[in-house]
Amino acid sequence: MAAGFGIDELKAQIGQSGGLAQAHQFMVKLPQLRTFKVDAQELSLLCSATVLPGRQIMSLDYAIGTTNRKIANGFAITDVTLTFIVANNHIVRQYFEAWQNEAHDPVTKEIGYYDDYTYDVSISTMQRGLRQSLFKKQIGGLNKIPSSIRNRLPSIGPLDLSQGEVDAGIQFKMKETFTCKLLECYPTTMNEQALGNAQEGVMEFSVQLSYSNWESKVGKFTSNNEGLGQSLIGGVLGKILG
Repeated sequence: MAAGFGIDELKAQIGQSGGLAQAHQFMVKLPQLRTFKVDAQELSLLCSATVLPGRQIMSLDYAIGTTNRKIANGFAITDVTLTFIVANNHIVRQYFEAWQNEAHDPVTKEIGYYDDYTYDVSISTMQRGLRQSLFKKQIGGLNKIPSSIRNRLPSIGPLDLSQGEVDAGIQFKMKETFTCKLLECYPTTMNEQALGNAQEGVMEFSVQLSYSNWESKVGKFTSNNEGLGQSLIGGVLGKILG
């Protein structure tokens, strides 16, 4: 921690910034292909891992007398890998095969036009939506049901049978806090998938995207102050409904 600052200052800074970003809360937005009819946003739900891209400024050494400087002369980026869990219809693999076929037709052996097989792909970090409880009341009689049975009872709307209560509230949607848009993407590599008697667990499929550049933007996030305002609103509504 920087000298001169304490834990209270750190907590205040984290609170004003909306909390700490969670690596497992992310979203990928795949493009809708012209040659493959499937909802690309539904496929995005199967993405289990990826990265936010980096960038390196390339430079040349330049000497003036005894002074050496590095002069920027361009930039370099690395490909981004997306990993997906595999459903039994292998729809994700079909999607990326169709995308690669737009770049290279395996039947005619023709190469497509660059603008026809490149699309933008977005990778976003997310902040989980807050939930405000507006009305909560215990349900009588459920305590007579053995806990081994009650704990398996489902939640039906505001009715939480396992907890024996009515809990009505507002669930706020997840928010995009930071987004990187990969420009002019296409899948250059579909990685092999291992099969065998020793393989256990859910199959995974990974693909490597090449792109020309990326751009980023900061989205909206909920700070502690906003959460306090939502809590106050929830408290007032709870009194009205109660």
